[in-house]
Amino acid sequence: MAHCAAIQHLLWDVAAADLDLERHKAFIIARVLQFGTPAEVRWLLATYAEADIIATVRTSRNLDRRTANFWSVHFGIPAEEIRCLQTSWLQDCFP
Repeated sequence: MAHCAAIQHLLWDVAAADLDLERHKAFIIARVLQFGTPAEVRWLLATYAEADIIATVRTSRNLDRRTANFWSVHFGIPAEEIRCLQTSWLQDCFP
């Protein structure tokens, strides 16, 4: 994963050398959206198709609410289509 050394510090919990840009794109996209600097987000936008980024925003359970809200506004995705903005299963268990 030498070609994305710029984001290696965002991948603190995995062996970056074992990541494949295509196979692990949802993980990489979510991590950069959540923790990336503007320069790292520019790298992300240049590396992945907008459709892949939007799909990750819609389906990821790893984005926090603030990040998901920001990207939903940026891409014009209705909040009800974003998985991590839906009621948490923990809230259902502990009413």
